[in-house]
Amino acid sequence: MADRILVAYATRYGSTAEVAEAIGDELRKSGVEVDVRPVDEVRDLSLYRAAVIGSPIYMGKWLPEPQVFIEKNQQYLRTIPVAYFAVGLTVAEGGGEILRKAEASMDPVRMLVNPVDVGVFPGKLVSGNLSFTDRTIIKLIRAKTGDFRDWESVCSWAGAVRSKIVPA
Repeated sequence: MADRILVAYATRYGSTAEVAEAIGDELRKSGVEVDVRPVDEVRDLSLYRAAVIGSPIYMGKWLPEPQVFIEKNQQYLRTIPVAYFAVGLTVAEGGGEILRKAEASMDPVRMLVNPVDVGVFPGKLVSGNLSFTDRTIIKLIRAKTGDFRDWESVCSWAGAVRSKIVPA
């Protein structure tokens, strides 16, 4: 097994990919190699000693791609340290109930592979980048647009996760 860490993610409009890159950059500070890839591009998990897997939250759930990835690879993922992260707009509003719901988006994958840690972060919504259907939904629910990501929080969480998945 190589001394590499995988940061795998799904994204719809790129916000979660940028969060994954920030997590990868923070993990690299420990001197290990880190691959940041969409889950559908990961072919061989035996290259990795740990994995961080993330998804945006849509309608209270992770996208299907990372869930399928974890289900398909759960046997191997159970043998290495794994952390999960989720990115969602409602998280920016704060509050215990909102955070609980965001964390619940990871329950299906937690049942497959128990993580060493989970992170939940506010996301970004730029209506001009959305599909017609998503723009319509955003108007109906009156979602706020903007970039609500908290990079300090992302990097702080990644630093804490690094200590759990990278040998000292």
